[in-house]
Amino acid sequence: MAKKNLVAPYFTDTQRRVQRVMTTQVQTALPWTAYYKYRYLGGVGLKLQRIPRHVCGLAGSALEQLERTQRLINFMDSTGCTPLAVESRPNSHAGVAELSHSDHLTWWLGAHGEPLALIEPYTSLDDLLSEIAARELTAYVLPAPGIYGGGGGQTTSVLIALPENSPYLRQLSVIEWHKPLGNVQDINWFEALNLGKERSI
Repeated sequence: MAKKNLVAPYFTDTQRRVQRVMTTQVQTALPWTAYYKYRYLGGVGLKLQRIPRHVCGLAGSALEQLERTQRLINFMDSTGCTPLAVESRPNSHAGVAELSHSDHLTWWLGAHGEPLALIEPYTSLDDLLSEIAARELTAYVLPAPGIYGGGGGQTTSVLIALPENSPYLRQLSVIEWHKPLGNVQDINWFEALNLGKERSI
Protein backbone atom coordinates (compact mmCIF):
# COMPACT_ATOMS: atom_id res chain seq x y z
CA MET A 1 0.00 0.00 0.00
CA ALA A 2 1.15 3.55 -0.72
CA LYS A 3 -0.14 6.94 0.34
CA LYS A 4 -1.02 9.42 -2.37
CA ASN A 5 -2.13 13.03 -2.18
CA LEU A 6 -5.09 13.66 -4.49
CA VAL A 7 -5.66 17.25 -5.61
CA ALA A 8 -8.77 18.79 -7.17
CA PRO A 9 -8.57 22.48 -8.16
CA TYR A 10 -11.61 24.73 -8.18
CA PHE A 11 -12.62 28.32 -8.75
CA THR A 12 -13.79 30.35 -5.77
CA ASP A 13 -16.27 32.37 -7.83
CA THR A 14 -18.28 32.07 -11.01
CA GLN A 15 -16.06 34.66 -12.75
CA ARG A 16 -13.26 32.04 -12.64
CA ARG A 17 -10.71 34.51 -11.29
CA VAL A 18 -9.25 32.78 -8.22
CA GLN A 19 -8.36 29.14 -7.91
CA ARG A 20 -7.88 27.08 -4.79
CA VAL A 21 -7.37 23.35 -4.34
CA MET A 22 -9.00 20.64 -2.28
CA THR A 23 -6.78 17.73 -1.32
CA THR A 24 -6.98 14.48 0.59
CA GLN A 25 -4.56 11.63 1.20
CA VAL A 26 -5.56 8.07 0.28
CA GLN A 27 -4.05 4.62 0.60
CA THR A 28 -3.67 2.84 -2.73
CA ALA A 29 -2.64 -0.69 -3.66
CA LEU A 30 -1.94 0.02 -7.33
CA PRO A 31 -0.03 2.56 -9.40
CA TRP A 32 -2.05 5.68 -10.23
CA THR A 33 -2.09 4.74 -13.91
CA ALA A 34 -4.26 1.71 -13.08
CA TYR A 35 -7.00 3.90 -11.59
CA TYR A 36 -6.77 6.46 -14.33
CA LYS A 37 -7.93 3.91 -16.90
CA TYR A 38 -11.41 4.71 -15.59
CA ARG A 39 -12.10 7.63 -17.88
CA TYR A 40 -14.28 9.70 -15.52
CA LEU A 41 -11.56 11.09 -13.27
CA GLY A 42 -11.32 14.51 -14.94
CA GLY A 43 -10.45 17.29 -12.54
CA VAL A 44 -8.48 15.27 -10.02
CA GLY A 45 -4.96 13.85 -9.96
CA LEU A 46 -1.64 13.63 -8.18
CA LYS A 47 0.00 16.66 -9.78
CA LEU A 48 -1.81 19.97 -10.08
CA GLN A 49 -0.02 21.01 -13.26
CA ARG A 50 -1.43 17.96 -15.08
CA ILE A 51 -5.07 18.93 -14.50
CA PRO A 52 -6.46 21.17 -17.27
CA ARG A 53 -7.92 24.35 -15.78
CA HIS A 54 -10.95 24.23 -18.06
CA VAL A 55 -12.27 21.14 -16.23
CA CYS A 56 -12.40 22.91 -12.86
CA GLY A 57 -15.71 23.87 -11.33
CA LEU A 58 -16.61 25.36 -7.97
CA ALA A 59 -15.83 23.89 -4.55
CA GLY A 60 -18.69 21.39 -4.64
CA SER A 61 -17.41 19.96 -7.89
CA ALA A 62 -13.89 19.50 -6.50
CA LEU A 63 -15.24 17.64 -3.47
CA GLU A 64 -17.39 15.44 -5.72
CA GLN A 65 -14.32 14.55 -7.80
CA LEU A 66 -12.34 13.60 -4.70
CA GLU A 67 -15.20 11.44 -3.41
CA ARG A 68 -15.59 9.71 -6.79
CA THR A 69 -11.88 8.98 -7.02
CA GLN A 70 -11.73 7.57 -3.52
CA ARG A 71 -14.74 5.33 -4.20
CA LEU A 72 -13.03 4.07 -7.36
CA ILE A 73 -9.78 3.34 -5.50
CA ASN A 74 -11.61 1.58 -2.68
CA PHE A 75 -13.64 -0.51 -5.13
CA MET A 76 -10.64 -1.56 -7.22
CA ASP A 77 -8.42 -2.31 -4.23
CA SER A 78 -11.13 -4.31 -2.43
CA THR A 79 -12.44 -6.33 -5.38
CA GLY A 80 -9.50 -6.72 -7.74
CA CYS A 81 -11.63 -5.36 -10.62
CA THR A 82 -9.76 -3.16 -13.09
CA PRO A 83 -11.00 -0.90 -15.90
CA LEU A 84 -9.71 -1.14 -19.44
CA ALA A 85 -8.41 1.95 -21.23
CA VAL A 86 -10.51 1.37 -24.37
CA GLU A 87 -13.04 3.52 -26.19
CA SER A 88 -15.11 0.70 -27.70
CA ARG A 89 -16.15 -2.81 -26.75
CA PRO A 90 -13.15 -5.18 -26.74
CA ASN A 91 -13.49 -8.59 -28.39
CA SER A 92 -13.28 -10.26 -24.98
CA HIS A 93 -16.55 -8.53 -24.00
CA ALA A 94 -18.55 -9.44 -27.11
CA GLY A 95 -21.35 -11.17 -25.21
CA VAL A 96 -21.73 -8.68 -22.35
CA ALA A 97 -25.05 -6.84 -22.57
CA GLU A 98 -25.65 -3.11 -22.22
CA LEU A 99 -28.54 -1.31 -20.58
CA SER A 100 -31.01 0.80 -22.55
CA HIS A 101 -29.39 3.91 -21.08
CA SER A 102 -25.68 3.11 -21.01
CA ASP A 103 -24.37 6.38 -19.58
CA HIS A 104 -20.76 6.39 -18.38
CA LEU A 105 -20.05 3.00 -19.94
CA THR A 106 -16.63 1.52 -19.21
CA TRP A 107 -15.24 -1.96 -19.83
CA TRP A 108 -13.64 -3.87 -16.97
CA LEU A 109 -12.01 -7.14 -15.99
CA GLY A 110 -12.83 -8.98 -12.80
CA ALA A 111 -10.16 -10.27 -10.45
CA HIS A 112 -9.82 -13.46 -12.52
CA GLY A 113 -10.22 -11.86 -15.94
CA GLU A 114 -14.01 -11.96 -16.07
CA PRO A 115 -15.31 -9.52 -18.74
CA LEU A 116 -17.51 -6.86 -17.14
CA ALA A 117 -19.34 -3.74 -18.27
CA LEU A 118 -19.79 -0.94 -15.74
CA ILE A 119 -22.78 1.23 -16.68
CA GLU A 120 -23.70 4.30 -14.62
CA PRO A 121 -26.95 5.80 -15.90
CA TYR A 122 -29.17 8.56 -14.53
CA THR A 123 -32.04 6.09 -14.33
CA SER A 124 -34.17 5.31 -11.29
CA LEU A 125 -33.27 2.18 -9.37
CA ASP A 126 -36.77 0.77 -9.95
CA ASP A 127 -36.43 1.18 -13.72
CA LEU A 128 -33.00 -0.43 -13.68
CA LEU A 129 -34.17 -3.43 -11.67
CA SER A 130 -37.18 -3.81 -13.97
CA GLU A 131 -34.98 -3.84 -17.07
CA ILE A 132 -32.52 -6.28 -15.49
CA ALA A 133 -35.36 -8.63 -14.58
CA ALA A 134 -37.23 -8.30 -17.90
CA ARG A 135 -34.11 -8.97 -19.97
CA GLU A 136 -32.75 -11.57 -17.51
CA LEU A 137 -29.40 -9.79 -17.38
CA THR A 138 -26.52 -11.05 -15.26
CA ALA A 139 -26.09 -7.86 -13.29
CA TYR A 140 -25.11 -6.48 -9.91
CA VAL A 141 -26.22 -3.02 -8.75
CA LEU A 142 -23.50 -1.48 -6.58
CA PRO A 143 -24.57 0.11 -3.27
CA ALA A 144 -25.46 3.81 -3.61
CA PRO A 145 -23.89 6.12 -4.64
CA GLY A 146 -21.89 3.60 -6.70
CA ILE A 147 -18.65 4.89 -8.18
CA TYR A 148 -19.58 7.78 -10.46
CA GLY A 149 -22.23 9.24 -8.15
CA GLY A 150 -22.70 12.35 -10.30
CA GLY A 151 -25.51 14.85 -10.08
CA GLY A 152 -25.74 14.68 -6.31
CA GLY A 153 -25.52 10.89 -6.28
CA GLN A 154 -28.33 10.37 -8.79
CA THR A 155 -26.48 7.85 -10.94
CA THR A 156 -26.53 4.12 -10.23
CA SER A 157 -23.54 1.87 -10.90
CA VAL A 158 -24.41 -1.48 -12.50
CA LEU A 159 -21.93 -4.25 -13.32
CA ILE A 160 -23.04 -6.60 -16.10
CA ALA A 161 -21.34 -9.93 -16.79
CA LEU A 162 -21.75 -12.97 -18.95
CA PRO A 163 -24.25 -15.49 -17.53
CA GLU A 164 -21.49 -17.96 -16.70
CA ASN A 165 -19.88 -15.35 -14.44
CA SER A 166 -22.90 -14.85 -12.20
CA PRO A 167 -21.08 -16.54 -9.25
CA TYR A 168 -18.41 -13.85 -9.51
CA LEU A 169 -21.00 -11.07 -9.25
CA ARG A 170 -22.41 -12.78 -6.15
CA GLN A 171 -18.92 -12.72 -4.64
CA LEU A 172 -18.62 -9.00 -5.37
CA SER A 173 -21.96 -8.30 -3.71
CA VAL A 174 -20.65 -9.30 -0.27
CA ILE A 175 -17.42 -7.27 -0.39
CA GLU A 176 -17.36 -4.16 1.79
CA TRP A 177 -15.59 -1.47 -0.21
CA HIS A 178 -17.18 1.85 0.84
CA LYS A 179 -14.99 3.91 3.15
CA PRO A 180 -15.57 7.47 4.40
CA LEU A 181 -13.66 10.23 2.67
CA GLY A 182 -10.51 11.11 4.58
CA ASN A 183 -9.63 14.55 5.90
CA VAL A 184 -10.02 17.13 3.12
CA GLN A 185 -7.89 20.27 3.18
CA ASP A 186 -8.57 23.49 1.31
CA ILE A 187 -5.19 24.90 0.28
CA ASN A 188 -3.80 27.54 -2.05
CA TRP A 189 -2.34 26.95 -5.49
CA PHE A 190 1.31 27.04 -4.44
CA GLU A 191 0.81 24.58 -1.58
CA ALA A 192 -0.83 22.21 -4.04
CA LEU A 193 2.06 22.51 -6.48
CA ASN A 194 4.42 21.47 -3.72
CA LEU A 195 2.30 18.41 -2.95
CA GLY A 196 2.78 17.29 -6.53
CA LYS A 197 6.56 17.27 -6.09
CA GLU A 198 6.36 14.31 -3.72
CA ARG A 199 7.28 10.98 -5.23
CA SER A 200 4.27 8.94 -6.29
CA ILE A 201 3.84 5.64 -8.12
